[in-house]
Amino acid sequence: VVSYLKTQGEPNYIEGVLEGGTVDGEGGEVGDLFGDGGGEKDPMYDQAVEVVLKNRKASISLVQRHLKIGYNRAARLVEDMEKAGLVSAMSGSGQREILVPARAE
Repeated sequence: VVSYLKTQGEPNYIEGVLEGGTVDGEGGEVGDLFGDGGGEKDPMYDQAVEVVLKNRKASISLVQRHLKIGYNRAARLVEDMEKAGLVSAMSGSGQREILVPARAE
């Protein structure tokens, strides 16, 4: 089988496989390979931001309940908000601070 396939065409190598990746968190290339890097924006990201800003509370469970999504997706959305500078990193007590001012309604 291998001999037959070798005669049918030229190899098509993916050059990116041969290049060295970075450690996750230092550029994101390795994370991108596994789908947890900063690839495409989650379509629910804007809704999650709206929920957090409206309630002035940034918790994974809040996002999870309001958007009716799973824990992992909600956690990823909150982490994306942290990377964007909307919420702080988790404090020792597990709380996150909202870093953007409240909107006037």
